[in-house]
Amino acid sequence: MQLILIAAEAVGLVIGSLLVATLLCSLLWYVFRVVLHPELTAVAVLTLSALALTGELPRSLFLQMALSFAMVAALPLWFTGRAWRLAHRQRLAASQGHRADQSFVSFRAPRPSANARLYPAITACISEARPPTRDEVHLVASRLWREGLARRLGCHAGPASFAARRMLLRAAVAALGGSRTEGELRRKQ
Repeated sequence: MQLILIAAEAVGLVIGSLLVATLLCSLLWYVFRVVLHPELTAVAVLTLSALALTGELPRSLFLQMALSFAMVAALPLWFTGRAWRLAHRQRLAASQGHRADQSFVSFRAPRPSANARLYPAITACISEARPPTRDEVHLVASRLWREGLARRLGCHAGPASFAARRMLLRAAVAALGGSRTEGELRRKQ
């Protein structure tokens, strides 16, 4: 009978500490997920284990077994937490990008390596520190109309009004890094 009680106590200790370790890890996971860093669950478990090893926590066989089971789960929790944070960041970026595309307010700059290919007139004027030519100003203005304002204003096929063209020319001169006035631009034409 004594042997059965000892075996039952050992099984209860193992199952109970495994259950407490699971509850501890899941509680810490949800707490750290609220602050968007669930991988810190592993750090918290390792900190608790270090406190138990240094004698700062009460000496208990149940606590030691629960923390050892939790330490076994610490490494998978670290990798799972990092994967969750990356997926959360991608979901957030996708949802913000989707909302920005719907309202046509997205002004994300392209990658620096692609700037020279995508905007040759702008990069040429800025990198060579020279004033833009008339053709470059009109090229950038038409591109501003095509890529930005036409979509925003909802007139995809129609030409720009006179006021919109003046605004586009001013914006193009500013984008090209120039400070020429409208009079200088007219004299150049």
